[in-house]
Amino acid sequence: MTFIKRHNFDIVTITPIHIGSGESYYASEYVTGKIKDKNGNLQPTFRRINLAKYFLSLDEDKQEKLLANLSDENFSLKDFDSKVSNEFRAYTSYNKCKQIPTAKQAIEESIKSLNELYIPGSSIKGAVKTALLYDSIDLEDIPSIINNVVNRGRVNRRDYNDFIDSYFSSDSRSNKAQGSIMKFMQVSDTSTLKMPSVYDVVSIMANEKGSKQFYKRNGMTVKTFLETIRPKLKLKSSITTNFDSKTYSRLDLDDKKHLLDIDYIKKAIFNFSKAYIDYELEFSEKYDMGFLSKFYKDMESKNSKDKPLLKIGAGSGFLATTIGLKIKEYDDEYFTDYFNQVRETLRRTYPFEFPKSRKIIVKGAKPLGWTQLRF
Repeated sequence: MTFIKRHNFDIVTITPIHIGSGESYYASEYVTGKIKDKNGNLQPTFRRINLAKYFLSLDEDKQEKLLANLSDENFSLKDFDSKVSNEFRAYTSYNKCKQIPTAKQAIEESIKSLNELYIPGSSIKGAVKTALLYDSIDLEDIPSIINNVVNRGRVNRRDYNDFIDSYFSSDSRSNKAQGSIMKFMQVSDTSTLKMPSVYDVVSIMANEKGSKQFYKRNGMTVKTFLETIRPKLKLKSSITTNFDSKTYSRLDLDDKKHLLDIDYIKKAIFNFSKAYIDYELEFSEKYDMGFLSKFYKDMESKNSKDKPLLKIGAGSGFLATTIGLKIKEYDDEYFTDYFNQVRETLRRTYPFEFPKSRKIIVKGAKPLGWTQLRF
């Protein structure tokens, strides 16, 4: 017998979400300006220009000048033409940067469909799978995982994949990936958003004095500029599960079917986010990062089994995508030894927690990637 269940839910963005497309652009492809928001207030913007279309509109002399300028890393399209027509606009982004990028600083593009932003279902499913894995790992498995999967700080990729597959597939299957219970879960892409919001992002780091500092290179604070889905938006998505008793029996997956139960999924997401938030609270209080401590106390109150929080996309960091938190839950000493091994492998010699850095937006000083799922 086959049962198909579809669970619709809203993803409410709490902090900016960046899912990168792998592309970026510079001041040669945008002009700054202002636009009225729904309340009639002027908001600063970046207007992304279709450079090929704009180039073809120019006379021959200007085309030659534009081509010559494009080889200059300090070139700005606005300086070349302060009144680029809207007919060449690809899309407009809100400028939420405290300091706008220089001509040579790139804006990293978000993934889009027809110039509209969305969160891919694969990104949501990946975050859900991490939560399910965290909730499935038995604490007594941790010593074996450390010794066999993360041997002396180095992750054996094949062993790591086999380890993950063992929690989602039957032991009787030779091809674990093909027999995974996760093949019976589909997560849809979210609804779309027309206007990105560009934020400048910095990395804050703990140091041995028990305080914060910004990551710098050549004495300058390193910033990245990201297109994001802005906070306080509601996007729609769905999780569809497909239960087929004959197929489950053939794949020997009867003992895995609870992983597709929506109540179990919500509980697993809640548990993983709770562990993540608890660790970040401990970290921020230890290193006197009051703004982060305040943020995560608020996140602690928002996280519930009915409306769990989920971290997605850029800024998720090492802890949100690995078994590190489970190791810490097992034993702080194991956790410390594990990260000492990682530090040694990566030739990092600082005497405090790894990972030591946290990405935050400059305006508001909040981490990226936090959402709430409302079914």
